[in-house]
Amino acid sequence: MKAGVNINTHVLIYDGFVNFEIMLATYLMKTQGEIITVGLNSEMVNSYEGFIVKPHKDIKEIDCDEVEILLIPGGDIGPIEGNHQLTSLIKRLDINGKYIGAICSGVDLVKQAGVLEGKGFTGNGINNDETYTVSQNIITAKANGYVDFAIELGKMLNIYSDEDDYNETIRFFKYFENN
Repeated sequence: MKAGVNINTHVLIYDGFVNFEIMLATYLMKTQGEIITVGLNSEMVNSYEGFIVKPHKDIKEIDCDEVEILLIPGGDIGPIEGNHQLTSLIKRLDINGKYIGAICSGVDLVKQAGVLEGKGFTGNGINNDETYTVSQNIITAKANGYVDFAIELGKMLNIYSDEDDYNETIRFFKYFENN
């Protein structure tokens, strides 16, 4: 992707999704295009934090060609594990080289789709020091890696105007420096 290209970010939402894990990522991606929430149906869902959200689109309405990136937050994935439509979407996106970002238990959904085989990845149950891992078109992260996840996602999608912009983003959001 080239800087300045409109990037629409699709975000999976479901009952119990953890909003804070993707909040910074969506904030950064909003600077480049629209945020499109995707539900497993068109019903409103409740985030873990208590936000009631109505998805922009039902997963059945998603055209893979229109997706640049799919973000999958963590949360209580029990009720959506094994969802055929979600698994199929993740596989199609991966086959087409689209970007997939998953954090916390969202990584388990990507793993269940079979697209992490042979790729490095990071998740909550993995005992390593990395907060995130990039492997080709997929970025995965532990819940506490949400800042690194967001900043690196922006780097993968080339949203920073230059190295100074990238470094300023790190200083501001990771180290809380004002300039």
